[in-house]
Amino acid sequence: MSIAPISLKGQILIPKRIRNKYGVRPGGKVHILEQKEGILLKPAPDNPLETACGFLKGDFSLTEDLLREHSKEQKHDQRENHSR
Repeated sequence: MSIAPISLKGQILIPKRIRNKYGVRPGGKVHILEQKEGILLKPAPDNPLETACGFLKGDFSLTEDLLREHSKEQKHDQRENHSR
């Protein structure tokens, strides 16, 4: 655990070891989250749009997934209709 003083302007200094570990850089930003236990600081991405766009990368097809789900729903509906 580290203790950091708070300046008259409410600023704190994040220790270098922690900044390096979590990639907090000068001029960067952090999310400040209020939690039951206290305050949580989380590094904010430099480019949130770029970060958000990257979460869909991979080998998959949204169209194929939707067609597969639609097919499952149709089979489920057919089973329900036959059981009545």
